Amino acid sequence: MITRQRIMLSFIERADGIPKRTQLMKWLFLMRKEAPKAAGPSFYEFVPYRFGPFSFQAYRELAALESSGFLESGDLKIPAKGRKDARAEVHRLSPRALEGIDSILRKYGTLPLEKLLDDVYERYPWYASRSELRPREQAKPAPLTVYTVGYEGRSIDALLDHLLRSGIRRIIDVRKNAMSRKYGFAGKTIARLCADVGIEYTHVPSLGIPSSLRADLSAPDAYERLFDRYENEILPDATGGIAHVADLCKEMPSALMCFEASSRQCHRGRLAPHVADVSHLEIKHL
Repeated sequence: MITRQRIMLSFIERADGIPKRTQLMKWLFLMRKEAPKAAGPSFYEFVPYRFGPFSFQAYRELAALESSGFLESGDLKIPAKGRKDARAEVHRLSPRALEGIDSILRKYGTLPLEKLLDDVYERYPWYASRSELRPREQAKPAPLTVYTVGYEGRSIDALLDHLLRSGIRRIIDVRKNAMSRKYGFAGKTIARLCADVGIEYTHVPSLGIPSSLRADLSAPDAYERLFDRYENEILPDATGGIAHVADLCKEMPSALMCFEASSRQCHRGRLAPHVADVSHLEIKHL
């Protein structure tokens, strides 16, 4: 079990009664915002959702705690047979993490859910922008441009939040294979999560680089040779895909997405100018 899961389990263990899932999500969010050092650098990140700030990663890991027997199915309650193991995991948290949890529970642990939502929505209005309960104004669509983005070093929640804040309305996945071991970035999963937050998703595999060409990228100039080959051998035969992506970029604010954080180390950095030439739009790397 990793630290952020232990923190989530500790909130449930230390809560006064059985918390609701929305309540737990707000406590985790407030710890991220108000006790970041206690939460740690790999803590959950959040996206505006139907009931305010939400973490798809936290919700998935909550389900994992249930399947592992640390929580009862359907309820945020530690079963009698799992209490010893749960306490052992919680005791592995640092004093700083435990103090951060206690500080959040002292401030917000006894607030009724409605008052907790009022407080979070009032002080963090961005995260209420997609709320079904108290809808707020959403970010305006970005100007039409050929945007690109990489998800390296980002959680799925961080990526979606970044795109929503930037006014992006569609992800154009330009990976050859929409697969990833990292949660949230496999094709079917990211399509579902994008739909949940109002972002369209489309995959254009013809504009990706076959994995066979990525076999050896250890040499300093290997990436440049790979991208030269991509631009000289693959893109000339992909005019239909380029035209399709150009049309998508002219239709609504769309971001070409691949893995690498830097567009200079990703084929999207070579693809974007070709799309810009066809669409007559500028390029912006997010």
